[in-house]
Parts: sequence; structure tokens; C-alpha cells
Amino acid sequence: MSESNKTQISLLTAIFVIAAVLLAAHSFHTVYAEHPPLGRWVRTVIYGLGPWLCALAFAGAKMCFQILMRKETTGFNKTFTWVTGVVIGLMIFTKIMS
Repeated sequence: MSESNKTQISLLTAIFVIAAVLLAAHSFHTVYAEHPPLGRWVRTVIYGLGPWLCALAFAGAKMCFQILMRKETTGFNKTFTWVTGVVIGLMIFTKIMS
């Protein structure tokens, strides 16, 4: 595998990263506007990392369950991407509805 292939990310992952950053920036300027600066930044970072943390927990739990059931432990990346997309979709939906 060449060096350039190791550093590439999928288009879907790039879209999710951009969406998470935009959602966090929107929350920084609207939802957390009245908070003190340090609390505002901390909440924004946690909010921006939320989809990735949820996906990591879900995909990790799926892998643990597969290990316990003695099944093939594959599909971590696919599960991680799928859950990230669902969580970001829900975040966008709640922003639109509020």
C-alpha cells in the first residue's frame, strides 16, 4: 500500500466531519452564547465530539458482543460510519426543529 492511500479518508467521513464542525460552530454562536468563554468552548468541543463518541461506544459494544458470541469480528468501520451518520442526522433534525 502506498503512502498516499494510508492517509485518505472516505468522502462520507469527510462530510460527517464537516457537518459536525458546522453543528458545533452553530451551537457555539447560538445555544452557548450566554455561557462564560471557557464553559462555552468546553461544551462546544464535547458537542462536536458527540457523534464520534456515540459511534465508538456502539461499534465497540457490537465488537464485544460478537466476541462473546464467538462470531467473526468484522464490520467495525462500517458500524462506526453508520452510527455517526445517524447521530449527525438526528443532530441536524433537532437543529432544524428548534
